[in-house]
Amino acid sequence: MSELYFPSLSSEKQTGDGPSSLAELQGALCGLLCMDAMADRVNWYKQLFDDFAPQEDEKLDLTHLFDETIQALNSLEFDFQMELPGDDAPLASRLSALADWSQGLTYGLGTSGMTNETELSDDCQEYVTDVIKISQVSFDDVEDTEQERTNFEELVEYIRMGLFLLYTELQPNAPTEEATEH
Repeated sequence: MSELYFPSLSSEKQTGDGPSSLAELQGALCGLLCMDAMADRVNWYKQLFDDFAPQEDEKLDLTHLFDETIQALNSLEFDFQMELPGDDAPLASRLSALADWSQGLTYGLGTSGMTNETELSDDCQEYVTDVIKISQVSFDDVEDTEQERTNFEELVEYIRMGLFLLYTELQPNAPTEEATEH
């Protein structure tokens, strides 16, 4: 997890339907970027949340989050890291953050224009369906065992790699040489 900190995401500062955590914020950004990789890097959050009012000192971190995220999504090393609690955090809180991230992704996709009519491959349709399901699950009663931690890591990897698949599929194809010749 990065060192970014957004005091405006704290529960006492929430005023509406804005993001409730850094995980949800990053998930929503990923949804936006899947639909619009040319989004405004400085004001991207305004496209998603009417009720999110970051403090002045947070705006630089929002731009940094955008830059890190778009760079990672375009990386050939697939080095995108989700903003989730570290390995030392209780499994229930890590799963809850994953649900928040998934909720953010779903929200970002929908707010940015994805509909039931958006053409997706079967794999991407299954991925989006899975993300929606994960965003709706409560993980309060999960046991913090080694097997459950392994399952969590596998789920995170599935969500992470599925994001690359979705992002790649939704981006317009680069123009070919034939298409650009006059």
